[in-house]
Amino acid sequence: MSLVSNKNKKVFLCTNTKIATIEKVDIILSPEFYWVRIFDIPVKNIMQARHVLPTLFEDILENITNLSYQVIKLEENKYLCFAYINKKIYDVIKQSGISLSLVNGVYFAQNECKKFTQFNSDGKSFMYSEDGILIKVPKLITSNSIDLSEKIDSIELSSNKVNIKLYNNLLTSKQIYSILFVLISISILNIYKIIDYKKEVEIIDKKIEKIKIESNLPKSLLQTKAILKSNSKKLENEISKRDFLEYILVKNKIKIKTINLKAENLSLILENSNKKDIEDYISKKYKILSSNINGKDLNIRIKL
Repeated sequence: MSLVSNKNKKVFLCTNTKIATIEKVDIILSPEFYWVRIFDIPVKNIMQARHVLPTLFEDILENITNLSYQVIKLEENKYLCFAYINKKIYDVIKQSGISLSLVNGVYFAQNECKKFTQFNSDGKSFMYSEDGILIKVPKLITSNSIDLSEKIDSIELSSNKVNIKLYNNLLTSKQIYSILFVLISISILNIYKIIDYKKEVEIIDKKIEKIKIESNLPKSLLQTKAILKSNSKKLENEISKRDFLEYILVKNKIKIKTINLKAENLSLILENSNKKDIEDYISKKYKILSSNINGKDLNIRIKL
């Protein structure tokens, strides 16, 4: 039973295929696009088998730099292995006239054409060898081949799609590795800087803690702020007191006997002072809260 919908148009793709279509297509790749071998690999699963494929195909092919690989497990320790160049397939699909957006899936002919022992397509002949591998052969060898275009709709596609990227890489593998190397180097440098920064912060924190202990400073920032606020208020009061004294001492006849600052209120005892004269002078700039005569002294309380 087919695991893939047969509604899409099927195309057997050769290197010289040309087609104009606006339908969704499933592409079956001729053996021109891939190398296939059956390998005996003593591993348990497909993932492990795939890891050794570059070494196995290296014995068959001269250059394996740009190869991608795919594996199908046939039986215990026996695997059907494919090697292909993604860009070559991508380029031929574009040149064939098929819009990449219309490609539903791509398949290896090795898996999809088993029901036909030998066939031809786009003027080329193909047949399965004695060991079950689909190969391209000269026309003279295939005496009983069929025209695949007449039978292609009868093919029931398997679930073994080709893992292919239908877009062109803007960068080469070498360029990608170079960029990765730079990014990794920058990451390592940043990690080193972060570690170094944390060490510097720890050193500074220890110094601050030492200064707090030696200077008997509060441990928390909240306590420090409370102290600063209290001292700021005291400073403001002292400045206000100084400003008042500067103002009142300008008047030469005023002699201060005592002075007392409480919150924003300033109490003064002035010697031999004219009550009315003093009150008139002070009230020009400050609010007088109380004023009384005690003997020869004037007791006066003002708001700074």
